[in-house]
Amino acid sequence: MKLKEIITASDWDTVRKVFLRNYPSQEKSIIGYEFVYKKLRAKSPTTSTMELFCDKGEPILKGDDQFHDIYGVDGTKREDGELEKFSLSLTPWSEWLGSSLSGEILNNYAKEEIVSHCLFDMTFHGFSEAKIKKAKKELDIRLKDSQDPIRYIIVANFASKTKWQHYFNVSDETWCSEIDSATTFKRANHALAILKTLNKGKDKSNIIAKITTKNKKRKVLKYFK
Repeated sequence: MKLKEIITASDWDTVRKVFLRNYPSQEKSIIGYEFVYKKLRAKSPTTSTMELFCDKGEPILKGDDQFHDIYGVDGTKREDGELEKFSLSLTPWSEWLGSSLSGEILNNYAKEEIVSHCLFDMTFHGFSEAKIKKAKKELDIRLKDSQDPIRYIIVANFASKTKWQHYFNVSDETWCSEIDSATTFKRANHALAILKTLNKGKDKSNIIAKITTKNKKRKVLKYFK
């Protein structure tokens, strides 16, 4: 059975009561959930390999609503052999509708409860697909940025002709002979802020180096005098 089928077979008045029983803190936003529910009833599903599951958890903070974790499984396995569980909060609604309902979720939840938990999860980033697409784009940009190997470090004695350079470790305010011991900065301006503190007056003995990491080895790409 697909999610689209139980949404079509349900009615908003019943879903609304179940939804507010599960998520009473969302009463002020119930019009938004009704809007999405009606959109889903009118929307056509697309093919999806996902099978929906739902786990009941405890509230994270005192006073929070009961936590229900909706996730998808498509047969993908992790390195440990266990099935990968996918968050679907950024998934297009048409794919939600085309997802199958696991026997587990059908046995443990009434159809109105399934609809209410799916509604809550699929609107986590907003009550429109435009907002969800925007959130996904922003998260993709952040992910790409976090995976960029470029970093910045502070180097001492660059101008000297000594064999060994020294690299600054912020945590204990020491200079290390190994580049792997250096504190890395994601942004050049963050490294520059620390550098200004180290270089007092016209002292230019400490500089910034742009580095990358490949095969777990750090390599200097450029020095900034």
